[in-house]
Formats: sequence, C-alpha cells, structure tokens
Amino acid sequence: MNFMAKREEPKPEEIREEKKIEEFGSEMYLESARALRQVGARVFLSVGAAILIWIFGEMIFLPIAKGMTQQFFGYPVHSIISFIIVVALALIIFTVFIDVRRLTGGMAGVLAYHFGKASGEVSVETYKNYRTALDGILYVIIVSLAYLLFASYLAEIHPAIPAVLLILIVIWAIFALWRSCKAIAAVIGRYTSKFAEELEKQAKKA
Repeated sequence: MNFMAKREEPKPEEIREEKKIEEFGSEMYLESARALRQVGARVFLSVGAAILIWIFGEMIFLPIAKGMTQQFFGYPVHSIISFIIVVALALIIFTVFIDVRRLTGGMAGVLAYHFGKASGEVSVETYKNYRTALDGILYVIIVSLAYLLFASYLAEIHPAIPAVLLILIVIWAIFALWRSCKAIAAVIGRYTSKFAEELEKQAKKA
C-alpha cells in the first residue's frame, strides 16, 4: 500500500500576507519610478546650477567686487554680492531637499518590499523606519556639501558666520544620524526577532 506524502498547502494567512507584500512592492516600485522621472532630472539640474553659481561667483563676481571701493548702506560690494549668491544657493538647496524627500520615499518602499518579501512580512512601520534612516543620512550629506558651497560666501559677509553655522550643523547632524541609526536598529531588531521566533518553532518541532 503506497502512501503519498501530502505537500503542505500554504495557509490562507500566508497567502494573504504574500499578496499584501506583492501589492505593496508593486505600488512602491511605481512610486519610486514616478519620483525618479519627475524629480531625478530636476535634482541633477539643481545641483549643477548650484555648482555653476558657486564657480562663477568665486572665480568672476567676487574678484571683480573686491576691486570696487564703493559701499551701499555701509556694506562693501563684495559682501552684497556674497549675500545675493547665498540667497540663490539657499533657494536651490531648499528645492533639492523637497525633491530628495520624494526620492527617499520611493527608495524606502523598495527596500521595505525586498526585505519584507525575504522575511515574509511587510509593514508601514518598517517602511517608516527605512525612510527615517535614508532621510537622515542623505540630509546630512546634502547639508555638509551645501556648507562647503556656502562657507566662503558667508565669510565675506561676516567671518564668524561660517564657524557658528558649522557648530549648529554638527549638533544637528549628530541628532539626525542618531535617529537614522535608531531606525536601522529597529528594522534589524524586528527581523532578528522574527528569525528567533522561527528558530524557536523549529526547536519545538525537533
């Protein structure tokens, strides 16, 4: 008498969870692709414009302005030119911040999908943790690079401004990176907890 081993059928809960993960992944892929199409080129152009403004200001406008002795409202021409360039760069960097936030949303969704598919679980909390981690790291990079663009122009306005701003950036960056690390730790803790639960189930079956 032959006994055919029955293949274990997936549970309804597992099927629903797998379907949920697939739907989430499809939605996040579409969102990330949409974000890349809409803001990817804009971020590239904004960064390029900021670099060009910095180069022209540093190599052409400021040297010319420093050769002028006129003052307006008690400020030398080179200080006024530096202020104008700082405002222009600040506006560009602000738009980059907004666009990068959209990009990190899509990237966080893709990460949550891939790791969720591997672990068999996906949640909004995991997505938020990934987004917090990406936001913090990318914002610190952007602000650090922006400071390098701003520093020389701010020094033309007042020598103490770059030093004070750097201190504030360092304090903010520490908290931003701490939040990112905390978010990453939460994700790792969630997956290690799930892995430990699976090991316990296997141990009980043995």
